[in-house]
Amino acid sequence: MTAAAGAEPPDGAAAPEPRASLARATYAALQADVLQAVSDFVVVIVVARALGPTERGVFFLAVLASTIIALLGNLGLATAAIAYGANRRIPLRELHGLAIVLSVVVGALGAALLLGLEHVWVTSVLSGMDHVTLVLVAVSVTPVIYAQIVGAMLYGMGLTRQISQIRMGIAVANPLLMIPAVLVGGRTAAWAIAAWLATMTLFAVVLAFYTVRRLSGPAWPSRATTREVTSFSLRSYVGTLAHQGFLRLDVLFVSARLGPRAVGLYSQASGLAERMTTLGHAMYASSAARLGSDPPDRAAELGAELVRVLLLIMVPAAVVLAAVAHPLMVVLFGEAFAPAAVPFRILLPGTVCLTIWYVLSLYIISSLRRPGATTVIQGVALLVSAPLYWVAVRQWGYNGAAVVSSVIYAAVGVASVAILANSPHVRLGQLRPTSADVRHMLDLARAAAAGLRGRRAGVH
Repeated sequence: MTAAAGAEPPDGAAAPEPRASLARATYAALQADVLQAVSDFVVVIVVARALGPTERGVFFLAVLASTIIALLGNLGLATAAIAYGANRRIPLRELHGLAIVLSVVVGALGAALLLGLEHVWVTSVLSGMDHVTLVLVAVSVTPVIYAQIVGAMLYGMGLTRQISQIRMGIAVANPLLMIPAVLVGGRTAAWAIAAWLATMTLFAVVLAFYTVRRLSGPAWPSRATTREVTSFSLRSYVGTLAHQGFLRLDVLFVSARLGPRAVGLYSQASGLAERMTTLGHAMYASSAARLGSDPPDRAAELGAELVRVLLLIMVPAAVVLAAVAHPLMVVLFGEAFAPAAVPFRILLPGTVCLTIWYVLSLYIISSLRRPGATTVIQGVALLVSAPLYWVAVRQWGYNGAAVVSSVIYAAVGVASVAILANSPHVRLGQLRPTSADVRHMLDLARAAAAGLRGRRAGVH
């Protein structure tokens, strides 16, 4: 049921705030992304130097296992939550209730799957993990799913600034929890995994507190709400699974074939490359409300603008990072991680394309309302990537995995650009950055710097 214009949102939810400009919303999200990136960077350096490649690989596998189970179990609800948070076609309190029910149920099923088949996991794709680390992973599934769904809903509601403030607080807490845990636990991954679990649980609790204040308490989802949400979410669900498949299948092949030390090196390269997507995540968050509610012509023009900005910033950054890859790895993580420089360079072009995919896939789902298109693209990417990873890892190790990943990322990025360019409102030439885009970005940067100086002056 769609609320009439000017009517109160269902279940006493607070009315949406006036839409901030895209630049202001992006700046708010970017602040959180940058602080989170710095926080993650500090943690990654400490963990890498304290644990070394092998235990670093175990830590990465634990986080990866939790994330994959959560994505398998959320049934695409995180994607649907963005769209319904923006258009409010269902009572958001019921969407919140559905998130709670699903996260608890999937958490229990995930624990049964992990612990019931423990021997299978630790002797194959999760080699190097043990009973303690598997228990920690099992406990983490519920808060991870809850944070995925509720965070997406709040972004869809246009609450970018508020969620950014929460994320900045968690970014500060992350190293405060992780560094003592690593130092106390010595060179074992279990303490690092426990600290990560504490951080994710804190994030879920804070999100729950804010959501209850914003919408009042969660409501038990009605059959109509459950049916509508799951109908939408399941159309993108296969695409979500396929996305995680081609995104993380490389690590699983590396783990099964080469062991945790190779995972530690390769995950360091892929993790550092993925830090480049910080700007894309900020744009994804800040544009979610507009792409879900703007008319098709304005949404398409916004998508073209986002592509131009990403190309302007990310391509030069990738060139610079490729040039300094080897000294960067040694200085940050130590000589033991020097071999990670090669896969890092290989992954950079694909990461640029993957960031464009993230933003344009939101346009395809929320504006065009074609989650099936993203499913097809990502499903084909997964089907193609699996045999390629199998051959590449056996022949060329983790460098081969990096080549396949970069090619697949580029392919999905090109596919999303093709869909946007096929819109009657956008021509392919509009995706090419111009001098006007450069001037506009400089103006935004100056405005942001002036605002920051103004806030500092107000503090003093």
